[in-house]
Amino acid sequence: MMMRKHKAQVAIEFVTFVGIAVVLLMVFLGISSYYLKLSYERENVQTAEDLARLVKNEVNIASFVENGYSRNVDLPAKLKGEDYSILIGKIGASEKREIVINFVGLEVLEQLATDIPNGIQFTTAELKTGIRLQKIADEVQISKL
Repeated sequence: MMMRKHKAQVAIEFVTFVGIAVVLLMVFLGISSYYLKLSYERENVQTAEDLARLVKNEVNIASFVENGYSRNVDLPAKLKGEDYSILIGKIGASEKREIVINFVGLEVLEQLATDIPNGIQFTTAELKTGIRLQKIADEVQISKL
């Protein structure tokens, strides 16, 4: 009789410890997946910010150089396999000194050093090949390639 009681107690303790281990594993997996999701979201933000900074630097360089400057800047068709839209300069309600990138539900803004009164916009339906930057009469002009 005493032997049975001891075996039953060992079995109950084993099941309790296994249950606690499973609960702790589930908590760990939940926390890990949450931080992994945050990491992917931050990577998306960084990708959009990198493209915005690239375009911003090219436009700012064009604003500081002499008249007659001309440069083509390639734009990726997609960012990390996802479509995006980009707006540079004055279109509709946007500001003349803004770059706006919309990518997977987030919006990234960068401020330019100069006005772009005749801006451009690439929407998701268009092929993004690149932009042409020119400085004519002390004004940066931008056009699609």
